Amino acid sequence: MTNCVKRPTAIFGAGLVLRIIAVAYLTRVAPHMLTWGTNESGGIARWIIANHTFSSPFHDAHGPTAWLAPIYPGIVAGMFFIFGVQTSGSALAVMCFNSICSAGTGVIVYQIGKEIHSEQAGVFAGWMWALSPYVAILPYILWDTALSALVGGLALLLTMRLTSSTKVADWSVCGATWGVAALVNPALVTPLPILALWLSDRGSRWRQVFVMAVFTAMLIVPWTIRNYVAFREVMPIRSNGLTEVYFANCGFGTHPLGPSMEYQNLGEAAFTAQASRRAGEYIRTHPVTFVDDSLWRAIWFWIYPVNFWPLSVVIDLGALAGLIVVFRKSREVALPLIAVLAVYPLIYYASQVVSRYRHPIDPILYALGGVALSQIVDRRAPRLSHVSI
Repeated sequence: MTNCVKRPTAIFGAGLVLRIIAVAYLTRVAPHMLTWGTNESGGIARWIIANHTFSSPFHDAHGPTAWLAPIYPGIVAGMFFIFGVQTSGSALAVMCFNSICSAGTGVIVYQIGKEIHSEQAGVFAGWMWALSPYVAILPYILWDTALSALVGGLALLLTMRLTSSTKVADWSVCGATWGVAALVNPALVTPLPILALWLSDRGSRWRQVFVMAVFTAMLIVPWTIRNYVAFREVMPIRSNGLTEVYFANCGFGTHPLGPSMEYQNLGEAAFTAQASRRAGEYIRTHPVTFVDDSLWRAIWFWIYPVNFWPLSVVIDLGALAGLIVVFRKSREVALPLIAVLAVYPLIYYASQVVSRYRHPIDPILYALGGVALSQIVDRRAPRLSHVSI
C-alpha cells in the first residue's frame, strides 16, 4: 500500500477511534445528552417518520417547515427508522455518524494541505485535525456540524482542483457537491458567487462555470419548489435567515421554543416575515449598536469554543501564518481560501456566534496550520543539518 493511501487511511482511522472514545466517555458522564429534548432536527425527523411530512419541530405547531435545510433531518429520520424515534439508541447512532463524518474530514484536510502547499503540509494538517480534542468532541452534538465541515471542505477541495480541469464531469460533480452543501447548511454556499467569479478566469471559462451552476441549481431548486408549494413564498432553502438576526439583536422572547406562541399563532411564513421586518427596523434605528455588537461577535467567532480558546487562538495564528505562506507562493491558490474565510462568517457576525457555527471553516484553518508547521520544519531542517556536520 502506497503512502498516498496509507496516510489518509491512518488519519481517518485514528480520528475515528478518538471520536468514538470521546462519544463513549461523554455519554457516560453526561447521559442526558442522549435525550432529544427540543432538538430541532429530531423534531422534524419525528414528523418524517410519523406522518411522512417535513413539519415544524416546535411545540403546538403542526404545519410545514423550512426552519432547517432538509438533508440532516432526513438522515436523523433514517436513524429513527432503524433505532427508534428519539431514543437513546438513535442518538448514539447519530453521534457515530457524526464521528465518521468528522474523521472523514481529516482526509479532506490532508488533501487541502497537500493541494495548497505540499504533502508534508497535508500530513501535518490531517493529523492535527485527527487528534484535536476540540474537534473530537463535536460529534457528540446532535447537529449537522460535522457533516457541514465534511461537505463544505469537500466542495472547496473540488473547486480548487477545477483550475487544472476542463472535464465537464469534474465541473458537474463539483456543482452537485455545492448543491448538497447548500441542502445541509445554506451558509456554506455564501462564498460560492466569489468562487465562481474566480473560476471564470475573467470570463474565459464561463461555460464551465455555467455547467457547475446548473448542477448546483438542480439540487437546490426542487426544495425551493417544495417551499413555494408549502408557503406560497419564495424560500430558496431556509425560512429563518433574518429571523436569527432578530433573535440575536432583539432577544429570544418570541422564539418558537418559548411560551410567546407567536410562531404557533401566525404560522412559520408570517412569523419569519414579521421577525425579518423587525430585524430590518432594528438595524435601521440602531445602526451604531448593531455594528458594535457585530464587531464583538466577530471577535468571539475567532475565539470560540471558549473552553478551548487557547487552542482556537493557536489555530487562528497558525492559519494566518499559513495563509501568508500560500499567498506569497501563489495568489491564485490563496484567493479561494481568503474568499471563504472572509465571506462565510458574515451572517454569524450579524446574528449568533457559537462554536458549531465556526466549525465548517475549521478544515481550512487546520490545513493552513499544517502549511505553517511545514514551513517551520523546512526552515529548521537546514540548520539542524548544518549543526550535525
